[in-house]
Amino acid sequence: MVNTGRRARNRAARHSQLVAAASAIVAEKGLDGLTMQEVAERVDCAVGTIYTYFSSKSALLAALQVNAIRVLADSYEQAARQWDAVFALRDLDDDAASLVRLIGLGRLFVAWPRLQPREFDFLQMLVTTPERLLTPQDSASVLPMALALFAEGRVAHDLAVEAGALAQDPDRPGDDGTARTVRWIASLDGAVMVSTAAGDLPQDMDAGAFDLHLMADHSTRDHLQAWGAQPDALEGAFALVDEMAAEGSLLPETIGGS
Repeated sequence: MVNTGRRARNRAARHSQLVAAASAIVAEKGLDGLTMQEVAERVDCAVGTIYTYFSSKSALLAALQVNAIRVLADSYEQAARQWDAVFALRDLDDDAASLVRLIGLGRLFVAWPRLQPREFDFLQMLVTTPERLLTPQDSASVLPMALALFAEGRVAHDLAVEAGALAQDPDRPGDDGTARTVRWIASLDGAVMVSTAAGDLPQDMDAGAFDLHLMADHSTRDHLQAWGAQPDALEGAFALVDEMAAEGSLLPETIGGS
């Protein structure tokens, strides 16, 4: 029994070592630079050893994606605990708290490139790379975790609707929580990508228009207003988010793989 437990721990440690090495390779060389041979050289093992953990490069990429999602999910959970502590301390109403949570989620999403750069960049690479890098079976193994992370935004939206902070027409096509969250997250992701162009702008263009945090806040504000948030409540929520950011209770510390 003891030997079995030790073997399991050793195998888990080796698995983590291989994932960490592969993640570092992707960060340095991109997805095209990731090979089983390169991973083997990084951890000083035989290539055949890696295949006892991952049946293919696709399976290894799936493990990397799962690891990235797990780190980002842990980051959100840490932030959510901080927010809940602020809500309890201030005895915040559910409607106000729900708006703050949505704004905070938007701020966290665009902070991930700084807080968890490797994990965020890895997911971006997989999403934007045209080649099908994962087999359908490996994609299916990742999907539940990806959906669970996405669902945090939808749940935050639905709680705001339940609290009366947002309005929703169940008979209007495309107005359900999932569709709304897809459009909102897509706009935040677009802000992340557009903001990277600011360094290459002509001098006569306003770099402030490409400021990531301003773009993200405007996008979140536009969506929440369109979904029925009252102006006064929305301004109060943004003010509280700014206070939380100033006192260090809005964003989590860097955790996990980066």
